Amino acid sequence: MATNSKPQFCLFSSLLLILLPILLSGSHCTATGHGFSIEEASVNDIQLAFKQNQLTSRQLVEFYLKQIHRLNPILKGVIEVNPEALHLADKADSGRNSKAPGSLSGLHGIPILLKDNIATKDKLNTTAGSYALLGSVVPKDAGVVTKLRKAGAIIIGKASLSEWSQFRSESVTNGWSSRGGQGKNPYVLSADPCGSSSGSAISVAANLVAVSLGSETDGPIVCPSSSNSVVGIKPTTGLTSRARVVPISPRQDTIG
Repeated sequence: MATNSKPQFCLFSSLLLILLPILLSGSHCTATGHGFSIEEASVNDIQLAFKQNQLTSRQLVEFYLKQIHRLNPILKGVIEVNPEALHLADKADSGRNSKAPGSLSGLHGIPILLKDNIATKDKLNTTAGSYALLGSVVPKDAGVVTKLRKAGAIIIGKASLSEWSQFRSESVTNGWSSRGGQGKNPYVLSADPCGSSSGSAISVAANLVAVSLGSETDGPIVCPSSSNSVVGIKPTTGLTSRARVVPISPRQDTIG
């Protein structure tokens, strides 16, 4: 799992100088008239803003969709956006208003991006970045997705990745897939985004989403998290469900 941090960084290349004004042009922007800044906000910050009526899930999703529209053509961290995202946000807002305080999960109304090897039984594709699986229909949600939906999280879309998590070919460039193109490190465009879960890390780093899920066999969570200056959590193998996640190794795969 990747989550926001507040990295200090230097200008390493002229390419960064081109992208930096784009990335920072929305810095400290607010989603509402209450002065709450979504950029770099943690899940706890967002939940507090919900509680204090400074923010709604719809406003949060609208902000991230605008960020994706603005930055993803360059960064290519998101492979597909959920067409039902705003509907799910409205549903989350309605549920928050109708239930007793303290009865909701800490993930209620929080948009989450999933690596494109994690199955969702909805309008999103699950392709591992490959055109070979485009349009295929999965029988049901992945185990982790079932839990996220139960907690009230909003599946906002699928993150890009190294195609087939680089399982079919080690010659695949880190962060490249035929569906998503070449993912880019948002701080240094020419830098290696690292690992097959690169899109999950890229998207959090660039404030395209606050939280994302990836998968790791041997470094694809921790490496892109480090390279893209975000926090990555790799659970011990077996602690998270791997059901209906495109696999590599049953002895090593973990979702985080």
